[in-house]
Formats: sequence, C-alpha cells, structure tokens
Amino acid sequence: MKKFLLIVAVSGILFSFDLPKNALKKMDKTLASLWPEQVVSKSEIVLNQTQQDKLSFNLGSNTLFKLSTKNNPVAYMYLSEAKSKISNFDYMVIFKEDLSILKVKVLVYREEYGGEIGSNRWLKQFIGKSNPEKMQFGHDIQNISGATISARNITHDVKKTTLEIIELKKKGMI
Repeated sequence: MKKFLLIVAVSGILFSFDLPKNALKKMDKTLASLWPEQVVSKSEIVLNQTQQDKLSFNLGSNTLFKLSTKNNPVAYMYLSEAKSKISNFDYMVIFKEDLSILKVKVLVYREEYGGEIGSNRWLKQFIGKSNPEKMQFGHDIQNISGATISARNITHDVKKTTLEIIELKKKGMI
C-alpha cells in the first residue's frame, strides 16, 4: 500500500516535468532504496515572481521538491536536464538537508552512445560533494571514454544545480 501511495504521489506531482513512465519508476525505485520501508512525500517548491526576481538564475524547466518522511524534511530533489551530443537527458540530484549530494541518477538518456554516465559507479563521484569548486571535470570528476560530452555536461550541470540550491538556501527560499 505504501508503494502505491508513493507512486500516485510522484505521478501526480511530476506530470508537469513531463517524464516518461520508466523515468518515474527509476525515481520511485531510487527514493525507495534511499528510505526503505518509509513513505517519501514530495512537495514541489514553487517560487513566486518576487522570489524569482531575487535570484541570479532562472529555474527554467527545472523542478525542485522537498522530500519528507513522516512529515519530517529529509532532503531536496532537483530534476533537471543536461545536453548530450545531440539531445538532452533528464536526471535528478538528491541533496541532504546540509546540501551535500546524496544521490545523482540519470532518468532518461536519449542517445545511442554516452549512456555510461548513468552508471552508479561513475555517478558516485558526486556523492558527498557540497562545494561546487570541488566538481571540476577531469580533476575531481573523472571522464568516461566515449561519453566525454555527456560526462562534461552533467558535471557542469550538477555544479550549476548545486550553486542554485545553495543560493536558494542562503536567501531563505528553501
């Protein structure tokens, strides 16, 4: 029953992000693995125009959620997209309350080559990072042969996403 409620909650909230069903399933499975035996509720963080005007960035098509278990906030989830060689791919970053990265997961990769960036082994390089300065492609985050463009772009985008969530926290918006 808990999984059913979780799926219904995620599906209703995320239709605005326009993710395919298999991406929603990946998201559900990831959240369930991070908080086993708990129901994770998601509430979208929507900024009004006044708040948006105070930011140095525009959320654009990105979506930010507060994640809670038993009405206790546990994390933030940022849905975003980055460019691969020809297309874009969708991914999520889950930040702990201290804004360190708990998990990065590629949800939809739309190209024939470069999908290696979705491997947990490669993505675990981001776990625990909270300082965007420590996310330098080719130094702190290693490249993947055959997926250089996608690897560089997700690194850049996770760094940008981290800067954005830090700014939101500093300005009291999350």
